Amino acid sequence: MTAIFVSVPVLAQQNKEAYELVEGMIDASKTLNYSGLVTYEKAGRLKTSKILHLIREDGTFEQLTHLDGPAGQFSWRRTSGDCGLDTTEDKKVDLLSTLTSSSFERLKASYTVEIRGQSRVAGREATTLLLKPKDNFRLPYFVAIDNQSNLMLMSVILSLAGKPLERLQFVEIEVGGDLDSMTVGDAQINAEVSCDTDSKPQPLGDWTVGLIPPGFLLTDSEKEPKIGESILSFSDGLSTFTVFIESVQMSKKIPPFTFSQGATAAVSAKLKHGGNEFTVSVVGEIPADAAKKIAQSVSHTSKLLKLP
Repeated sequence: MTAIFVSVPVLAQQNKEAYELVEGMIDASKTLNYSGLVTYEKAGRLKTSKILHLIREDGTFEQLTHLDGPAGQFSWRRTSGDCGLDTTEDKKVDLLSTLTSSSFERLKASYTVEIRGQSRVAGREATTLLLKPKDNFRLPYFVAIDNQSNLMLMSVILSLAGKPLERLQFVEIEVGGDLDSMTVGDAQINAEVSCDTDSKPQPLGDWTVGLIPPGFLLTDSEKEPKIGESILSFSDGLSTFTVFIESVQMSKKIPPFTFSQGATAAVSAKLKHGGNEFTVSVVGEIPADAAKKIAQSVSHTSKLLKLP
């Protein structure tokens, strides 16, 4: 009994420290300049890139240079880092640093954060954390945070069984110093992210997603006029998934399928409406079973308007 009562406050203190570490990481990613070499491993493929991350008064400048495979260099500038989430493959290095104070509050409702010990990453002492989902609609994350700078040095996305699916890790990193006075060049992409709550995306009028896991919010919605495809994107501040509803013509060419690569799951299902068959696909860094349930929950809004 004594051990039980002693462990409760100790556990509470550890949880508090874990959350403080993540909050420190969020602050570091918004205030520190850094450059380094990162490896990104997914589905047995390993890529090495160089990342440059500079904070300036007019926004955040980032540049990614591929060091193996097809040559390529990509740069982008965000005028506001406090809204939105972009997890395209070329921007994986910024995965957790795109968390904000508001999205972190939502994240705490969906994940527990546990300190797992100490490690060395890129020659630096780091504290390892496990972000454990409270349900089966998202995946666990294992991360390492630099003890000196609070920057994230490693992020591993795990399966629900604890198997590594994707790994991003710094092998070299430089923080501050000459980077603080480095001249920022022109960016290929200038993303002005609006924080105006009145400009939040609105659901498409034709379709609705019946099962939206707790904590996920609609981040984008659009309809492609040329091919008639409807697209709805959702995020919980860390994980994302996108729902695609194809036109009748395109649906005839797409069979039902379930596919996984690394942490990304893709599930396609058929939906009948008005005598026609539509293809609904869900793609995201969520478990395949979760993607399947979400796809099967999509329906046409006209069904919701019918009286029982």
